[in-house]
Amino acid sequence: MDNIGPALLRLVQEGTGSGGPLTDVAIHAPGAPTRLGPGCVVLGVGVTTETELRELTAAMREAGAEVLAVKAPVPPSPDDTTAIIEVNRDASWMHVATTVREQLLADARTRVRSADSGAELFALANAIYEAVGAPVTIEDRFSALVAWSRGQDRTDSERIETILGRAVHQRTLAEQRARQEFERLHAGTEPVYMEATGADQLARVAIAVRAGSDVLGYIWAAVTGPLDEEATARLREFAPVVALQLVGLRTETGYARRQRGELAAAVLGGAADPVEASRLQLGSGPVCVLAAAPKLAGGTGSDAPAAAALRRFADTLEYFLAAVHPRSAVVTGTGVVYVLAAWPAEHATAPESAVALARDFLARTPLAGDYVVAVGGPAESMGRIADVRAQADAALRALRHPAVRGPVVRTVEDMALAVLLLHLADATEALGLPEAGGALRRLRREEGRDGPLTATLAAYLAAAGATDTAAEALHIHPNTMRYRLRRIREVSGLDFADADAMLLAHLQLRVRELRTSASHGSG
Repeated sequence: MDNIGPALLRLVQEGTGSGGPLTDVAIHAPGAPTRLGPGCVVLGVGVTTETELRELTAAMREAGAEVLAVKAPVPPSPDDTTAIIEVNRDASWMHVATTVREQLLADARTRVRSADSGAELFALANAIYEAVGAPVTIEDRFSALVAWSRGQDRTDSERIETILGRAVHQRTLAEQRARQEFERLHAGTEPVYMEATGADQLARVAIAVRAGSDVLGYIWAAVTGPLDEEATARLREFAPVVALQLVGLRTETGYARRQRGELAAAVLGGAADPVEASRLQLGSGPVCVLAAAPKLAGGTGSDAPAAAALRRFADTLEYFLAAVHPRSAVVTGTGVVYVLAAWPAEHATAPESAVALARDFLARTPLAGDYVVAVGGPAESMGRIADVRAQADAALRALRHPAVRGPVVRTVEDMALAVLLLHLADATEALGLPEAGGALRRLRREEGRDGPLTATLAAYLAAAGATDTAAEALHIHPNTMRYRLRRIREVSGLDFADADAMLLAHLQLRVRELRTSASHGSG
């Protein structure tokens, strides 16, 4: 607002929203479909009455949009949560949309480019723009945005979405993979022309940026048709120059990254005082701890190949977060990579956002094929981070267990049962308690370790006492199931009406399942 000035826009209601970054402009006209979303600045074209304003702000709340611009005079608003901007009544909506979008682009640039690094890449992007006559973006090998040129107002919605989001959208990335665009780029060293994918989209010319055989990133030019020979040659010439800048950007920030990593490790361990911890600049909002490691937990990460792979994963993750979630810090532990991911104080869904961040990264990098991620927290203060880290470690251990299947990114809450069962298994082993006692011991004496009655009891308990469901799981007739349950009562003396006895039997069976899976997995 300060940069644009009150002659065009004037803030009439501050609102009480999250204060998160603004990332897009959405134009709303009464009666016309509009795609609203978090981070949108909504232009309320034709909104002149209190009823229209109330309906639009209600739709914005549901979609997570928090900023609305309407032309003067602004109708009375019954909702104080939405920030409302008054637009000069004589201004063109097209001018307003262009001005706001340019301001968002400028703000996004300041968030991506620090004072000490990256400026050369923006200058280089502008040089490529002048040489080939098309606006360009420079992206890293995971499609996170590094720099972009002038002239983006001549591009399409997909390009603007990439710049404002500081990374290629997951939907676009999936479509690119389906069209095998990256395979074409990796197959050679020449620029590749890619046809427009829609009537309102531009075509692209792209080239992979390499250091030897290693792909560091890509240059993407938005074009109306294939480049001529001269422009193609210039784009080819710029690729190794961009490669040098990408390598240099990594090198020049190496020392600062090591210092930041050491401080983050102290915070994770609970050894940093509040003054030291504030140097991480994570803010005063909730902090989640993400713990990532390969699914197979047989090694400790101390052997050279495993340690090198883990460092490579950590470097890749840190590079990604620098572009898409700067309020974070990465720590490489023994066999585990940790992330401190901070959110604004008003952010109410930090765990869900952290899960989405982890899934986004894993979907972008081939290095993460067998990795799992546990999300702990949020910690409401720096002093709680060590506790949250311990919870994330416990959840990660459970996620890596051979008996655990399902999504590769889970919260501590998602893994609560598996965590408790593993701790119970540890306790029974430490105390030397028998694997099977009471009713299970009597069943084992009758039919051996893994007889049909034991399997029947396990299925029955897993089905919460639903006989037909358990029979279906065992592929037997319900009458056979009922016969076996009678035999279990006769042989073991188990009272199915005794909740404590049933709980003990269920826990013993679940712990035995964990131990059996672990022995098979290590074998």
